[in-house]
Amino acid sequence: MKTRILISLLTVLITSTIAHAQESRKTSCPIEELAIEAALGETTAQYNLAVEFFRGERVPRDYAKAAKLWRSASDAGDVAASNNLGYLKYYVLPGVSQDYAEAIRLWRLAAERGNAESQVHLANAYYDARYLPVDLVEAYAWASAGKHNANRGDDRFDNKELDAAVARDAEKTLADLRKRLTPAELARAEKRATLYIEKFPPR
Repeated sequence: MKTRILISLLTVLITSTIAHAQESRKTSCPIEELAIEAALGETTAQYNLAVEFFRGERVPRDYAKAAKLWRSASDAGDVAASNNLGYLKYYVLPGVSQDYAEAIRLWRLAAERGNAESQVHLANAYYDARYLPVDLVEAYAWASAGKHNANRGDDRFDNKELDAAVARDAEKTLADLRKRLTPAELARAEKRATLYIEKFPPR
């Protein structure tokens, strides 16, 4: 939790950073520039470099490096990084150790700050019986909050495709839950959903 900077990046970059000061921040290679900023502790750069390692398009895919960078950004308060690190920990991508408890903690942290994707992940965690005890009412409430916040479209990335995908995932979960909840449970779930929508808007 206390690791703020990716050690391997620091080892490679700190010497040139000191030697070239301002010049090292402006390179001809966007990934190199991103790596320098990330090594210097810039949270957005850590998040974005992690995305590069996760996607594996401009750099070799490396989920372990993505996890370390998202950990640094998450520790600095980046909600989207908390969401993504939770995903890596919950679904155990190669090079990342499984840690359901930590994944749930990260998702709850982000969900309570209004991250729609984390709200839907948390809903599914209450539904899939991998770690949490199944709680269909709680799952419904979080999925409803996630759908509501995704439809608002005020995530930090202004990404309509991502918002639409999160809303679709939420609606799929809600549709499944409606088939399983009794009328009394559904009424409780709707009431709790209203509370969560009011209590956990995007911040």
